Amino acid sequence: MPDDEAERFERESEDIRLQIAHARAAIHDREKQRKEARRQYARDYYAQHREEYLEYQRQYRAEQREKDPEAYRQGKRKRNQRWRDKHKDEVNARLREKYRDDPEKHRERRREFYAVHAEEQRARRREYYARNKEKQNAAHRAWRDREKRRRDAGLPVSRIHRTTKAERLENRAAADEFFSRVWTKEEFKVAMKSIETPADVWAAWKRDCLKARAEYALAEQKEELARLQKELGRAKPGPKPKPRPTPREIEEARMDAIARQVNERLRHREQPRQPHHLDPAAPHPMLQPNNPMGMSR
Repeated sequence: MPDDEAERFERESEDIRLQIAHARAAIHDREKQRKEARRQYARDYYAQHREEYLEYQRQYRAEQREKDPEAYRQGKRKRNQRWRDKHKDEVNARLREKYRDDPEKHRERRREFYAVHAEEQRARRREYYARNKEKQNAAHRAWRDREKRRRDAGLPVSRIHRTTKAERLENRAAADEFFSRVWTKEEFKVAMKSIETPADVWAAWKRDCLKARAEYALAEQKEELARLQKELGRAKPGPKPKPRPTPREIEEARMDAIARQVNERLRHREQPRQPHHLDPAAPHPMLQPNNPMGMSR
């Protein structure tokens, strides 16, 4: 991509990025203020009516329990189950840690439970197999095919064994040490030389990638800017802030003020015009006994 075209792409992209950043900031501030106002209103309202809410909840639960105890228990079990489903990973992680700390204790409890409920467990497995017969058969076929491919390739049989906590920590430390080792310069040079790409192919690929990335980023930014401007246009128009004067405008205003003061001091003011007796536009004086001709003194 030519240098001038790349510079043009870069300038347009930078301008659009700035506009998008300002628009996103304005929308984020507006939404943040609105949500915070709603949360504060809810907190204040609950603080004023807390006892009423608690009493209402207690009465509602008591009415539901008295009305239908079995439905109330089922609803409570469903709520608990929803919570367990939502926090399944956390619960399973805690159970795994408990099992790893003392696995023999859990194995013994499991053996005791199976010994007491052997027939129930066999019936449950038969019922599950009857409901999911095709799924179970498909899983068995997949396992047999996988083991056959393993034997044909000469690989050993997969065996999963349990490890203690100390062994797991030791294996994890060894893996971190292996994968985080630092390569020497010689090893890195040999590895890079084996996969080296010709310079002309690399340069052509890089130019194409830069051009495609710039065009895509510019189009995406323009679309994002149009969406944000539309979003801002939906809000009530507020008073536009006055633009901040530039240093040149400030200096020009200061010089204008000085010029006005100097002009006010040096301005030559004419004396007010005195009426002349020969002026035909001047008003005629009143005739007095001692001035029969009306002459001005």
